[in-house]
Amino acid sequence: MCKGPRSSTTTTTVPASVSSTSLSSSDDSTTTTINDENKIITRSELKSHNSPTDAWCSVHGTVIDITKFARVHPGGDIILLAAGKDATTLVETYHPRGFPRSTIQKLTIGHLEKGALEESFYSWNESDFYSVMKKRVLERLVKLKLNRRGSYEICIKAFMILFCFWFSLYKMYTSTFGMACMWSMCMGVWAHFVGTCIQHDGNHGAFSQSKFINKAAGWTMDMIGASGYTWEIQHMLGHHPYTNLLDLTEDEKKQMEEDCPMEDKDQESDPDVFSSFPLMRMHPEH
Repeated sequence: MCKGPRSSTTTTTVPASVSSTSLSSSDDSTTTTINDENKIITRSELKSHNSPTDAWCSVHGTVIDITKFARVHPGGDIILLAAGKDATTLVETYHPRGFPRSTIQKLTIGHLEKGALEESFYSWNESDFYSVMKKRVLERLVKLKLNRRGSYEICIKAFMILFCFWFSLYKMYTSTFGMACMWSMCMGVWAHFVGTCIQHDGNHGAFSQSKFINKAAGWTMDMIGASGYTWEIQHMLGHHPYTNLLDLTEDEKKQMEEDCPMEDKDQESDPDVFSSFPLMRMHPEH
């Protein structure tokens, strides 16, 4: 993910454009106000505040301190994944109802110096397409009376998946070799559903209204032998905000067996870009 040209596949599903001031669902188009400190912050200084006990991020050039806010953040402490980064795309894509300007102002500690950020793949001020799309999706959910987080259907599905997973594991250990092989394959199928259903919804904060239950659902990724934390970084910081977005420079360096220094890594790239093409992903050149 080196800094450089990017390419997007034809199946890109990332949002198009919204106003650079659309931090709230309000129709008010007033620009976010920088607080009285009006401190100029460099990109390197922003990057240095990247821990749970000292977390800054930027939103449309405004730098906010989210260290204490993470404790009361409606979506849970997952907001800390944005620490030390430009979180503009995350804020715009993960908050369909908008993000209150009053909260931004309260958390503001300054703003980024001019030119601190690389040119983004996104343009937030050329069209109202994305804001209109979000509004229509929310209206559709209200019309169908569907919750954005949690439902009894999700709980029933999770119970069935977990029961089948543990029952298959039990039978694998207590059966003869031939039957154990069959049960191990069954367990693998249900482990797949644990990963694509329970942990996926939990780590997205959509499994339940409860932050703790969402976190517990996310931990089922560790139960099947993977890492929920690694998944959050790869999937929520990469795949969803930058779906199918490729960094051509890093791809070229890979072909030359070169690597990018960490400070040159570009966050606008989808690490899951080959997820839909497993044979391509296993290809030695990738």
